[in-house]
Amino acid sequence: MINTDFFITPDNWSFAGIILSVLTIVAYLLFLKTKTSQKAYFIVTVILLYVSFGSPIALLRDYGLHSLTMLQHIVLLMIAPILFLKSIPSNTILFSEKFKLNILQQPKNYYLMFWWLNAVMMWGGHFLSAGILSAETGTAICGITATKDSWITAIPESLILSLLFIAGILFALPVFNPVKSKRIAPLKSVIYLFTACVSCSLLGLYVAFSASTDTLNSSLTAFTTLRSPVPLTLRADQELAGMLMWVPGCILYVLASVSILLSWYEENPVEKSETAIHTAK
Repeated sequence: MINTDFFITPDNWSFAGIILSVLTIVAYLLFLKTKTSQKAYFIVTVILLYVSFGSPIALLRDYGLHSLTMLQHIVLLMIAPILFLKSIPSNTILFSEKFKLNILQQPKNYYLMFWWLNAVMMWGGHFLSAGILSAETGTAICGITATKDSWITAIPESLILSLLFIAGILFALPVFNPVKSKRIAPLKSVIYLFTACVSCSLLGLYVAFSASTDTLNSSLTAFTTLRSPVPLTLRADQELAGMLMWVPGCILYVLASVSILLSWYEENPVEKSETAIHTAK
């Protein structure tokens, strides 16, 4: 049974984070002229960031819950970046010609680099987080075993999560750029997202099927000692982590691809039909 006291205890909520989140939302509403949908996207983005960094859910990783770490990675790498870019107006100075940063001005020229950066952070962030969890719990996570004095424990988990969010924004930029003219072509966007879907599916499969019998045998002792508010065996937790990346993670990219195709067709359906007929002739 889930320990609800853990989630309602005030000490487990970051009040500084709440204040910062509220101020960020107020500043956005006051200084940026945006559509209602964009306001909603931004508010949801801020809420997701707070949940990932300052809520009791963020503290569950301290109990060795790999599935919660994976959920954080999905939110920060795949969901929040897209919502963030959708919330930014196209006339923002970051995307205007006055801002001389070629990566932001011409993201179409860097989409392969952004794709690889996303894949490296997806896999690398997972292995780093798994190593940190292994060092903290004394158990093997996805076949990774680290000691408490390992170098990996010196890496702040917040740094990994922040880098995931930045990598997610850069990855989404060529597809969801606030300036439509700076996006890559729709069909290329679909391929771009589909290959990323394959990457996250492979990671999910690896995590889900790397749960070993040894992990199952040692699970009860580990979680009894840790007194986790969410009682899961290590094996079940690791399998859930893999399934989260494998199924929901991939579905997110598939849904984004379908949305792009539908939007592309709805813009000028007649023109596209005439082009197709002309091409056939």
